[in-house]
Amino acid sequence: MNLERVSNEDKLELCRKYYLGGFALLPFLWLVNVLWFFREAFVVPPYGEQALIRRCECLW
Repeated sequence: MNLERVSNEDKLELCRKYYLGGFALLPFLWLVNVLWFFREAFVVPPYGEQALIRRCECLW
């Protein structure tokens, strides 16, 4: 998936879905979440939804 084409709101929604899916005994989703959204959470310049994405990333 190319996250550069997705709006920030959609990124946040997708990140939340993978985060919540990890609680359904699918920790593989947490790994996918970290791999896809690490850059969005910690590397790119700040934007409104970034703080919420960071919350979903901080399981590790």
